[in-house]
Formats: sequence, structure tokens, C-alpha cells
Amino acid sequence: MIFTDIYRAIKFLSDAKELSYDDSFALSRFCSTQLSNKETESGARDLVIRVRDAWDKIPETTKPIWNSLTEAVGLYPYLDHEELSISSLLKYEYHKSPYLDGVYLHEEQQRLSVELQSRRSVVVSAPTSFGKSLLIEEVIASGIYKQIVIIQPTLALLDETRKKLVKYRDQYKIIVSTNQAPDTDKGNVFLFTGERVVEYADFPPIDFFVIDEFYKLSLDRDDDRAITLNQAFYKLLKQTNKFYLLGPMIKSIPVSFKNKFELTWFPTEFATVAVDEKSLEIMDKVKAKERKELKKNALFDLLSETDEQTLIYCSSPNKATVLCLEYIDYLINNSKDFNDLDTSANNEMIEWIGQNINTRWSLIDSLTHGAAFHHGALPRHLGSSIVDAFNNGSIRWLFCTSTLIEGVNTSAKNVILYDKEKGTKQIDFFDYKNIAGRSGRMKKHYVGNVYRFEKRPEQTELFVDIPLFNQENAPLEILISLEEGELENTAKQRLQDFHNLPEELQEVMKKNSGISIEGQQKIIEEIKADIASNKYLLNWNQYPTYEQLLYILDLCWKHLLKPGENKADIRNAKQLSVLTNKYSRLKSTAALINDSINDNYWIEQIPNDQERINKLSFFTLNITRHWFDYKLPKWLSVLSELQEYVLKKHNLPYGNYTYFASSLEHGFLSPNLAALMEYDIPISAINKLKSILNQDRTPEMLIILINQLSDEDLRKKGLLQYEINKLRNAI
Repeated sequence: MIFTDIYRAIKFLSDAKELSYDDSFALSRFCSTQLSNKETESGARDLVIRVRDAWDKIPETTKPIWNSLTEAVGLYPYLDHEELSISSLLKYEYHKSPYLDGVYLHEEQQRLSVELQSRRSVVVSAPTSFGKSLLIEEVIASGIYKQIVIIQPTLALLDETRKKLVKYRDQYKIIVSTNQAPDTDKGNVFLFTGERVVEYADFPPIDFFVIDEFYKLSLDRDDDRAITLNQAFYKLLKQTNKFYLLGPMIKSIPVSFKNKFELTWFPTEFATVAVDEKSLEIMDKVKAKERKELKKNALFDLLSETDEQTLIYCSSPNKATVLCLEYIDYLINNSKDFNDLDTSANNEMIEWIGQNINTRWSLIDSLTHGAAFHHGALPRHLGSSIVDAFNNGSIRWLFCTSTLIEGVNTSAKNVILYDKEKGTKQIDFFDYKNIAGRSGRMKKHYVGNVYRFEKRPEQTELFVDIPLFNQENAPLEILISLEEGELENTAKQRLQDFHNLPEELQEVMKKNSGISIEGQQKIIEEIKADIASNKYLLNWNQYPTYEQLLYILDLCWKHLLKPGENKADIRNAKQLSVLTNKYSRLKSTAALINDSINDNYWIEQIPNDQERINKLSFFTLNITRHWFDYKLPKWLSVLSELQEYVLKKHNLPYGNYTYFASSLEHGFLSPNLAALMEYDIPISAINKLKSILNQDRTPEMLIILINQLSDEDLRKKGLLQYEINKLRNAI
């Protein structure tokens, strides 16, 4: 057999039921020739990975050859070390991490590890399967730095990292909440989002920091939190110039950034899994409604034929939920029976959902059939449990949004790109590759499958334009945080109006980090104009009346919302005020869901019980995560600062909204008890144990105290097995 190109070689391997000695040898010889050329080297690596995936097809007599080729392409984690020569065994051991037990690094990982262990700053662009995050753990395991900050884009990813790093708690205190103080004796690892870095006031001198998915520094990605992430980056750069920035598919970074720091720019296309992309586009010219039905039927047929973990990417939470439920109906209506799929491990999760959301919520039915939906509206602990169940095999089909694609590592063999949008916007090539990169997993699925029902976006390259180092178009909210000596001339000119404001007001606006300066100014003007008649609507403490809350939220809604910003289905400030007022009275998301489901208004609007339960459960969970847990506390803190400034200037009594903001953000728990939620513990479990927990104790001490109780003791307190397991896994 003679092979002329890599594609024919891969097809031959894929089509063959078994390779003869001659075919395997010819294939290995072709692979070797491809390795000798830099331009075809990645193709040779791809072929080796596919051979590893098809290892049962390979004749035993040729496996040593393929083992040598595995070494030649740098995939040391895939080697059968018993078959190696002495010289190859030495190379193999060289690639063993000295700090992580039983971990072997691939060739490019080893190069990167040497850079990091040499205390150099590194900016790396590499595929999802490269294993960039593993080197974060290696840095911590090595102990070369004492005070470390790790910034990741989602709380789910931070929790995943926390679980990996808990084994180092003898050397480091793992800090996950802004209410935790650093340890003064041992090292500290701060696991924060960008917002939390900006908020935290107790950092010791930081030695080293990490920004995962650093492309989110670029405003071109339209990320709402890019401003705050830049502020966090700047804050950490004031402490240390030792950092590790990692992300995928980045063509270049600002020259001024590279020049300012002695950093290693490390772009690589080295992948450890192969990916097969298959188009399932419906090319026929049919009406939109018919096309939608054809597309859905094709998806369901495909899903029912696979016995491997599959992610289905959908454009929105509602789309993911509806599609998942329609697929369950498809399974039932077509009498599909998957005897190999054991979903009994989902029962504890199902019991918790029934007690804390609703016994008839659609997610229960989905989990019973081995499917689930995953999006940002889910409680954090439930989202992580769904991912764990997916990785462990009790969920086979996971309908998800970009929240999961960008936020957590999964063991998906297949990824299906069902929609071409991300929210209301078209996904671009970067989004597409990010989604596709979730297929396959090193040492678990050598080859991943990407099925797309939509056209592949046009290929583009991503340039990360970091506003700190390219200030011409940087938002004022970033520029005001920079020191005078670091501002470019154009930036100084743009800041003239801001510097003409009273110094005290400038400080207030700087404190309100990431919030529109223009919006804050408009709020101040409106407060001043109405101050005589509306001062009583401003100078409240503790809990506001409905009228006071509506006045505040109306100011925010008019002046702080950006065009096109996600509102989590809230129509206006009045609706938000009504729901916030009700939530602050009920003090429970579960109670708010139940109240809404039984409300006469909603019964009239959605007469069908099941439809009402599904819609209002999602709606309430969504506003809890989006508004009550995050955006509303931020708004209240900003308005508290602004009204205090204005009313003080007019010698009038002013209010303080921090207590109410904190109550919303922490689910009406004290800050130390609320910090337990950062350890993947459900608020339902914390509330059941509240009577025996000293609110002044640190979260770590509270977790130790709880875990001294037996399962029987915890059951007597009303805890479900799901909640007990979460407590046990927190330590």
C-alpha cells in the first residue's frame, strides 16, 4: 500500500477492520516521512493519535514501531514505556513531571513547564486539548511561589480548580471568597474571577498570577466583564511581573505588552486529540419551518444511535431546555431502550431537585432518561453535579450553552454544533473552534467528533487587543484606574473631562469599578434635580420599601444598562422591583418559584401546569443567578456611593445600601456561611445547619466542624444524601 497524502492514510485506517503487517508497516513508513517535514509534522501527529485510537487494529509485531513514532511526535503520555529502548526510556523519564505523581508531559508541555519553572512570565496560545491548565497545578505543586492568584472566567471553572488543588492545603490556604483572610504562615492560592480580584482588599504581596482564557481581556470579544478583568490585570501587575496567561487560537498580542515585560510568547498548534468534523447541513431549499423539523429529526436520530458522551451546543438556555425535553419525548415515543445506560446515580440529584425546586420540573424527567440541560441559570452546585454525572456516564446527552463550553472541562467524545448563534449574535470562527475543541479528551477519547448542522464560520485570526497596552480605544472606566505616568497622551486628553470633576467624586467613580462613568454622572444629575421631593426615597438603610427600591432600580435601569445587554427576561425596573421585594420577603429561590407557580396571574397566563412549572422554574432560577446573586448587589453598591456623595453635599441624611446588597448576594446568609457555597455546598444544606454553625468561624473551620458529624447526625438535621455528599466532597 502506498499513501500519497495524510487524508488518504487516515481514511484507510478508519475504513480498515484490521491492518495487516504490510499495511501497518507502510502506514508507519509514510508517517515517518511526514515527520521529516515541518509543514506535515502536525498531520503525522494526528495520524499517530488515530492509530492509538485504533490500537486493537494494529498487528502486535508493528506496535513497537508505532510506539517509537509516538515518541517521535512528542506524545509521551501515550507511550507504552515497557516497549522502549534505554535511550527512549531516558527521554520518557525526562518528560515525567517532578511535582505531579505519575504525570508525563508531552513535548510542548515540557518546554512550557521549563519556562514556568525558570520563573519566566509566559503567554501561551494552544488548543483546548494541549493541557495548559495542568501546568497551573504543577507550578503550585512545585512550591516556587508562595502567594498566587488564579483568575478564571467562571465560578464553575474555579470550583473545578479548587477540587484539584485541595491536595496542597498543607502548603497553601485555598481562598475562594472575598470574605476569607489570607494565611500569614503558609502560602495562599486565591481562586477568583476578575471582579473578585478588584474587590479584594487583603492581598499579601503577590508573587505570581494566572489569567485563564486571557483573550477575554480584549474588548473585541464583546465580553461584559472585559473592563473589570483589565482592572484586575492592572492591579496584579502593580505587585508582580511574573504571570502565566493562557488561551486558545490567538495569533498575536500587543507589541507594547511584549516589549514591557520579559515574557515568553508561546503560540503552538500542538494537539493531543484528533478531531473529525462532519457536516450535517440541510442543503435542500425548503421553508424555514420544514428545515427546522428536518434538522431536529436528524439530530434526534444521530443522538439515539450513539452510545458515547455527547454535548449538544444550543444558542440559549431556553433552546437547550426545549430541545432536551423534545428529545426525551422522542425516546419515549419511539420506544428507545438503552439497557447499557445506568441512570441510578442521578437519583440523589433528582431527590434534591424535587425538594428544592419542584417535583415536576422537567430536569427530573431528563435525568431519569440519561439526558440533561446545562446553562448559567442553574444553581452552581447543580451545574457541577450535572457535569460530574456526564463525565461519569450517568448522563449521555448534555444540551448546553456557551456557559458550559467556555466554563468546564468535560469528557465528551462528540460535540454537536446545533445552532449558529451565541445568544442573539452569530458565532464567529473563534467561538466555533472553542466549541469544537471540547470534543475528545487526552488519554480517554483519542479522537473526537464534531457534527455541525450549520455552515462553518469563515476562518479568522484572533488578535488580543489588551486595552492597558493599547489605550487609544480603551474605555474611560479602564483609563481612570491607571497611574498618571502610565497614560499615553491620547488617553490623557480623553480623561480631561473626568479630571475636571471634583476629586471626591472622581474617587467615588473609581471605587465603582467597571461601571459606566457617563451613567454615573447622569444618575447624579437626576438625583440632584429631584432631591427635594425624593430624598426620602434615597436615605434608607437595611431593607427598602417597594417605592424606595423602584426609585433606585429605575435610575440604574435608565443609566447603567448597556444596549443589548442580557436582562434575563426582565422587562423593566418595575418588574425587577416587584420580584426583588418578594424575594427579600421570602428569602428563598425555592419559595419564590413555588409562589410564582401558584400565583393567579401566572395561572391565567400559562394555564397548563407542566408548562408553567417549567417556565417559571427556569425564569426564577435565571433571575436569581443573574440579578440577585450578581448584578443587583453591584448596582445597589454603586447607588449607595452616589446617593451618599450627593446627599452629603446637600447636608442631608444619606442612606447605606450595603446590608441589603450583601443580603441579596449571599442568599440572606452571613458572609462566612455564604462562603460555604463557594465549596459547592447547596444553600439548602447551609440553611438546615445554620442553627449549629458559629457565623464568626472561617469557612474552613465550619467545613471541618460539619464533617465531624456522622451521616446519621446530618440526616437528623434534615439533610438529603445529595447534600451530605456535597459536604463530604468539600474537604
